[in-house]
Amino acid sequence: MVLNDDEKKSETIEIQERKQESDRLGRLTIQSLAILGGLVGLLIAFFNIVASIIGGSSSHIPGGWSDLIQLGGFAFLLLSLAGIAGAFLYTRNRKKSAWLLLGCGLLGFATGYIAWIGFLGLLGWIMWTIPGVLLTAAGLLALITPARLRSILGQAGPEEGSAKRKPVDQAMFLSVTLAGLGLLTVILLFAGFLVYAVEDSIKGDAGRDQDDFDSAIISSSMGRWDKAVDSYDDIISRNRSNIRAWEERAYAQERLGRYDEANESRAMADKLRSGGQIDQRINQ
Repeated sequence: MVLNDDEKKSETIEIQERKQESDRLGRLTIQSLAILGGLVGLLIAFFNIVASIIGGSSSHIPGGWSDLIQLGGFAFLLLSLAGIAGAFLYTRNRKKSAWLLLGCGLLGFATGYIAWIGFLGLLGWIMWTIPGVLLTAAGLLALITPARLRSILGQAGPEEGSAKRKPVDQAMFLSVTLAGLGLLTVILLFAGFLVYAVEDSIKGDAGRDQDDFDSAIISSSMGRWDKAVDSYDDIISRNRSNIRAWEERAYAQERLGRYDEANESRAMADKLRSGGQIDQRINQ
């Protein structure tokens, strides 16, 4: 049967409407992921800025930490706002929105690691996990496009009519998206631990000692003198000639009421200062 112009035009409009209906779930999914990721990112940014202010007013926090964390907080703020903007940009320019969302999600991990590298870079990486995964997932889905994902899943296209599109198709689409979020979380967390392992392997004993000293300072500022002693023990296990570690270990043990052990630690420090040799065992 030959269709006249009006019938062809009507059929074209109907196909376009079906396509818009089919794309609606994908668009809402992408925008929801991006907006939610941006909002969580704003909370992370607020936490970093507040933490930097509190850290800057504390004499227990090493200098430079609070400034770096504050810069990280403002960087998180910009990335979060850009992610939210990318959600609204999706309806106008899908590709630009996809790359913007993808960039914001992945850059946040590097930002967090650098901002917290003075204490524990991995902590900053993990902190960005939720917004990072949501923004990255939104960007990847926008690049792949929901239509292509539906095609991979073997679902009906818009030109095949709404009768062939069942509610199970939408459920499958959402299920695959959620499974992708879980897989992406595992991959990005594994990447964070891998980066931390590489950094730790090239840091050397001097860098590890400084990390443990910083950790001990933080622990003691919170009244966790037992944790501070553990950090000093880690330093001494690597270098039993570290006078500072023995002295600060003695002070921490005094705060715990372990006066005999504190006297032994102080005696070790005095012996090292005078050029003597020490027992290779650590008194626990």
